[in-house]
Amino acid sequence: MRNPVKLLKENKARKRLMEQMGAAYTAHGIITLAGSRMYTSMADTDEVIDDALARFDQVFALVEGV
Repeated sequence: MRNPVKLLKENKARKRLMEQMGAAYTAHGIITLAGSRMYTSMADTDEVIDDALARFDQVFALVEGV
């Protein structure tokens, strides 16, 4: 807390990036809690997990190197 103004500016940028990632996830069929929390279930099949991982790969390919 030595520089609260800097902390506030960094927090706003991080929040904006998290909102953008949440939108990218949603656009690729991945729904998260509060835009960032993700959980799996014992009911998920290997096919469901593989599909989700492929969707994450698509999102990460869009932001790689940005």
